[in-house]
Amino acid sequence: MPAKGPVSLTWQTIFCFIPIGDIVASYRVKRFRWYMVIMLAWGALSTGIQMVVYPFEEDSIYTAKVYSEETGFNWEYAILGQTPELGISMIVLHSAITYVIAVYLIRRWSKKWNLQFTQQ
Repeated sequence: MPAKGPVSLTWQTIFCFIPIGDIVASYRVKRFRWYMVIMLAWGALSTGIQMVVYPFEEDSIYTAKVYSEETGFNWEYAILGQTPELGISMIVLHSAITYVIAVYLIRRWSKKWNLQFTQQ
């Protein structure tokens, strides 16, 4: 339910680091739709960049390394590819940028939300 009064910037920021909490924080200040549009756009942009920088390998060697009769499905190779360092660094970078965007948006919208109650 949206907040009926001012919201705590500290708690709104903490919600950004809790799974699903960022969605709750955006809903409390009535910016849920904008938040979802921005985050989905960022996810699509990030995925596009990752596909250009780190393309998916479609060959029989890749398929053989991902799945074999003896070991089964190799999740590490399927997700991180031939160079795990690059895969891990891209995941960490994407997560860091996502948190920065979330904190910035939630704090900005929370300040605007609180401002309407101080002017009355």
